[in-house]
Amino acid sequence: MVLVNTIIRNWVHNIINMRILNYIFILLNSIHCFSFVIPKKGVNLKQNTHIQKSIIDPTLIPDLTKGVVVNGFGYYSLNKSNQTSLTREGLVHSTCLGIGLMTFLGISGYTLCVSYFILGSLVTKIKFDQKKKEGIAEGNNGMRGPANVWGSAAVAMICAICTYVFSDYSDMFKIAYVSSISTKLTDTFQSEIGKAYGNTTFLITNFERVPRGTEGAISLEGTLAGFLGGFLIIIEAYKLGIIHGYDSILICLLSSQIATFFESYIGATYQDKFLNNEMVNFINTFIGAFISIILRIAL
Repeated sequence: MVLVNTIIRNWVHNIINMRILNYIFILLNSIHCFSFVIPKKGVNLKQNTHIQKSIIDPTLIPDLTKGVVVNGFGYYSLNKSNQTSLTREGLVHSTCLGIGLMTFLGISGYTLCVSYFILGSLVTKIKFDQKKKEGIAEGNNGMRGPANVWGSAAVAMICAICTYVFSDYSDMFKIAYVSSISTKLTDTFQSEIGKAYGNTTFLITNFERVPRGTEGAISLEGTLAGFLGGFLIIIEAYKLGIIHGYDSILICLLSSQIATFFESYIGATYQDKFLNNEMVNFINTFIGAFISIILRIAL
């Protein structure tokens, strides 16, 4: 029985290994970005204008071009700078992510994700030396690699693609996009502020007091900071015109807060057993996006 459990555990770790997921997400991103200019085998474009429109959509080309130019310039500038937020590989992957987001959501969707990245990076650096001494700081000196990029933003990329593929439900998937971003920022603020300033931290599973930085632990300080971070990014999404109406703001806010508490439970129960941090982030953002879709349909 022990041998079987060991085999299953190793198998699960291999399946969820973010190195494999990185290549999958990059492949999906590339396929969807350029699928509108690749004719499908056996399709007669001259006889089917509906299919022609769905495969060759010139409306995407301007945003794709802007995405390549803006993110190409951003990659060059950051690669030459002394920035300490992204590893070299992480910068490449974030560039691919940026091109995809700008292609399907335009400059507003791209700007929102950049804001998330900046805010998340800044809050990670708060009292970083103290966190490092306590052994609870983000690994690699807080620099994000490919696994961090896609663990946090893969769901956002999927939602962005869905706004194009399922254009009749574009508004719903934009809400899901904002919810996934808000969910991750809520989690980052809650975790990093909790590590820095949390006076009383406890596990959400049994309310047992634990040291700061324990996986799945929450604190009052972190929870309030998480709410603020999530709310700020949602308001920005509203101001950018990605979402519309106070009902959309409420949906995104509720979804992100609920999903973050789920993440705390998952982190306390399964992280470092069957799931790594990046996979928990993926699940967390997926839950946030999924809840927002359910609420959008219900309301």
